[in-house]
Amino acid sequence: MDKKLLRWNFVFQYGWVLTNILNALILLPLYLKNIDVNTLGIWLATGNILAWMTLVDPGIGEVLQQKIAELRGRKEYSEIGKQIGSGFMASAIILLIAVIFGFIFYFLLGWIINKDVSQYPQLSKALVISIIATGMSLVSFSMSGINQGMHNSAQVAMAALSANFLFLMVNLIFLFLGFGVMSIAFANLCRAIYINIYNITSLLRVLKKQSLEIIFEVRHFKKFIRIFSFTSASKIITGLSNSIDMIVLARFIPPVMITLFEINKRPVNITQSLIGRHSVALMPLISHAKGMQDKKSIISLINRQFKFYAYAAIFTAFIFIFNYNNLITAWTGPSQYAGNTIMFLLVANFFFGLIGYFMSNMGYALGDIKRNSLVYIIRGFCLGTLMYFAARRFGIVGTLSVSLFMSLVTDFCYFTFRLYKIGYLQPSLIRSTLKLWVVIIPLSALGGWCFEKLLNGLLPTTMYFGKLMINSGLFFIFFIVLILIVDSDLRNSLKDTRDRIFVHPFYKKVTTGFVKLPEEADQLSSPG
Repeated sequence: MDKKLLRWNFVFQYGWVLTNILNALILLPLYLKNIDVNTLGIWLATGNILAWMTLVDPGIGEVLQQKIAELRGRKEYSEIGKQIGSGFMASAIILLIAVIFGFIFYFLLGWIINKDVSQYPQLSKALVISIIATGMSLVSFSMSGINQGMHNSAQVAMAALSANFLFLMVNLIFLFLGFGVMSIAFANLCRAIYINIYNITSLLRVLKKQSLEIIFEVRHFKKFIRIFSFTSASKIITGLSNSIDMIVLARFIPPVMITLFEINKRPVNITQSLIGRHSVALMPLISHAKGMQDKKSIISLINRQFKFYAYAAIFTAFIFIFNYNNLITAWTGPSQYAGNTIMFLLVANFFFGLIGYFMSNMGYALGDIKRNSLVYIIRGFCLGTLMYFAARRFGIVGTLSVSLFMSLVTDFCYFTFRLYKIGYLQPSLIRSTLKLWVVIIPLSALGGWCFEKLLNGLLPTTMYFGKLMINSGLFFIFFIVLILIVDSDLRNSLKDTRDRIFVHPFYKKVTTGFVKLPEEADQLSSPG
């Protein structure tokens, strides 16, 4: 597999999320300072409703990425142009439908959340601009998917990173000029326009270089659209169920509590996206290897990458458990931490959802699209139904409890079993992983608890940022040492990597005569 391509995939996936994290860290405190808190709370709730526009996209970008990468693996270049042409036509239709749906939702906002939207300053104008920006963002997903399938990952990464930087700059400028919530809408629009121009220009350059043409063929387009019979329903139901927590809560709790909930769940959501991108970065390579029928390489890649992925999830979960109060307080100020119960539920959702997300993405990349979509349809329907009753009776805790239950049943259990069933998750990996977790998780919990107690006794209560950084640093060192002691395979792998970097180049110079050891010099000078 192309290691350079994999590196660029990681740059794109991690860079996109890291720049989003940076933007959130910088912007959210400024939003709280420069935007009325009630207006911001309603914006967050209505933003989820307008995100329903994205539900009209049945996952064109993901399907294009998978199909084009697999066609490249099979060397069926004549079909690639047809896939791209059908993708362009589908994207144009999706843009039109999304904008229409966006304005329908816009006029129904007040009824959905049971609030008078017009009483909040500039909110209506900002929502109109966001409708256009969201529609154009859907097109960018398709363009990125095509470029990923064409192995043009470097340009996709550059487009994403520079677009997020542009979003930050525009947002800051308009915030300081006093535009309030309108600054978010303007920034979203600028980012959507820029990333589309960049991706399309880059794609045309690659197609010209490889002598490929975009082919618009009605017969192929009809065949292309039939793929989305399952993915479309899955996307709609999953999107509705994922955003319904904030929408339902808006009916039963005050706007200020919505803002509090969003503040507390945002670090978890952002980090979940960051780690989850690891699995997304693997998908184009796995689809390409599937087209080449290279099952051995796929299994090897999954086994190797899942280990790092799982360690990242475990490590981050414990960092949250022992530092979340300090994190939220240092970031947004006192009285913003929602409590331990909500924190534990957020972390549990984070961990089990991440493991299931990895398994689901591997199955999708291997072409198990219909089964994935069907499960997400069932999952989304159950989640959305249960969420309403849970939110009405138990508020935020109820919504998180329902999400955790569904994550355990579908994400963690089913998708893991499904990848095993289609033959790409080895029983040996499952056994070795569970054996390691049985040791690593309890010891990590004990170590994190000890560090927390130690620092609470040594440092002042109000030293939130200091305790966050010191505790995280100590636990990081502890966790690295722990997994190196427990995981012999990882230890040997790192040793081999060290030898390749430092020992083998020196050995090569010795054997090729560039460097002569004292013993070799004596032998060369001796008569015998």
